[in-house]
Amino acid sequence: MKTAVRTFPAHISAHGRRSGPGHTYPLYDLISASGLTVSILPLGASLQKISVTDTDGTELPIALSFLGIQPYEDLVCYAGATLGPNAGRIRDARLPVLGTEHLLSRNDNGSQLHGGCHSLSSMLWNVDAVMCMEDTASVLLSCEQPDGLDGYPGNRRYQVRYTFTEPGELTIEQDAWTDQITYVNLSNHTYWNLSGDFTQPALHQELLIHADQVCINDENHLPVSLIPVTDTAFDFRKQRSLCSAIQAASDPISLKQLQTGRGYNHGFLLKASASHDPQPTGTGLTPACTLKDPGSQRTVRLLTDAPALVLYSGGYLPDGILLMNEQHSVPSCAVALEAQDLPDTLHLLPNSCRLTSPDKPFHRIIQFHILEAS
Repeated sequence: MKTAVRTFPAHISAHGRRSGPGHTYPLYDLISASGLTVSILPLGASLQKISVTDTDGTELPIALSFLGIQPYEDLVCYAGATLGPNAGRIRDARLPVLGTEHLLSRNDNGSQLHGGCHSLSSMLWNVDAVMCMEDTASVLLSCEQPDGLDGYPGNRRYQVRYTFTEPGELTIEQDAWTDQITYVNLSNHTYWNLSGDFTQPALHQELLIHADQVCINDENHLPVSLIPVTDTAFDFRKQRSLCSAIQAASDPISLKQLQTGRGYNHGFLLKASASHDPQPTGTGLTPACTLKDPGSQRTVRLLTDAPALVLYSGGYLPDGILLMNEQHSVPSCAVALEAQDLPDTLHLLPNSCRLTSPDKPFHRIIQFHILEAS
């Protein structure tokens, strides 16, 4: 394992906002012996790039990676970013905490998306430590938010640690501490296309999700109920491609949901134990899903201690943004797999959500196992 530091050109201030010319962002590369590379960007504590070495020896990105800095500054589709203080939407930007309703900033049709106007995705995080050993490397980042920012109670301190271990295990540890009772729900917004071809929709990828229930959304992508996945386009308990699931949809609920979401943009309630996984992890993490590219046979397995997984098939991704390897984005060119609480859980399932307090800090683990064809 080795590490390297390089730069992105940028125009920002110390607070993550644009300033005069000449500023740069550091990029921290964690590189395995096989050439698998993970690049960490302090802006948004983001996974800027995940790439493999292709059969011809060239670098091949397998996660959505922009060539320039502007899309990261503009939060275009939150690619690779740490999401928070809350991942997902909160209805009407109203946050109920122990009987008090906190009014949040609105940035999505009257609701709040991914933490609001001053989200963790928009902040320039501190890089506290970089570690490299023979078979593992890590980057530790941190930032703070004051009480009342975007309406959230509590002075909060956040920490994200990326640890990359040979041959292809990427672990994201997310922590938060507060001086008041508040709500924290962090995630990561990496988009995957394991073929490396982002000029085409990535719906050919095959997906397995360890979930029996899924959120049904309204026209603003906010959940209104949980239903069983049986006999719907949301049943991924057996591995199948996203496109085949969409094409086979015939029930009215699936058809309407897929039309509104331009594919998938839905929260799945994960099974409570790892007993459904053929190879128990022994780590306390629950297998959430497996994504596979049938052409290259590359696979990503996601394990987590989060209760839910949001599947976003990228139907609203923009056309024409310049990506790594001089490709340009198209809608659905990559798929996001977001381990988190169920979306808007404080309204959907108010008795099951977990609040963060001074004596109960927030902690979450998201782990990706990136496997090349054997």
